[in-house]
Amino acid sequence: MKRFGCFSLVAAILMGMQSVFAAGAMPAAKDTVVLQRVPVPGTDREMGMGIAEFPPNAVKPWHKATGPEVVYVLEGELTVQVDGQPATVVHAGESYRMPANVAHETAAGPVGAKVVATWAWVPGKPFNIPVPH
Repeated sequence: MKRFGCFSLVAAILMGMQSVFAAGAMPAAKDTVVLQRVPVPGTDREMGMGIAEFPPNAVKPWHKATGPEVVYVLEGELTVQVDGQPATVVHAGESYRMPANVAHETAAGPVGAKVVATWAWVPGKPFNIPVPH
């Protein structure tokens, strides 16, 4: 009887894992921690600066930002996929920029990633907009 109970538990765990993989579930990137916001004189925009952490293999799904971004990778690596272009791997110590309204996806490597990002945005309006892909 103990053997059957153990088998049932293992089978339930494996079936649960299979459904997660079948659904394509990937870990999500953590929310960006905003460090500072500064008004841009003569405009309706603010500059923002923050730190974002990506657990191992985490993905920030397809989206576009309503303002330009500059990202510096502090730790790990990110793969940046811009719609219609080959993917680019950005390693610790490297940076990339993303123009406004460009559809893209970012994914961390197997050790995750930590980045510092700056951006321009219109306060009170959404910055990242999901894009179906």
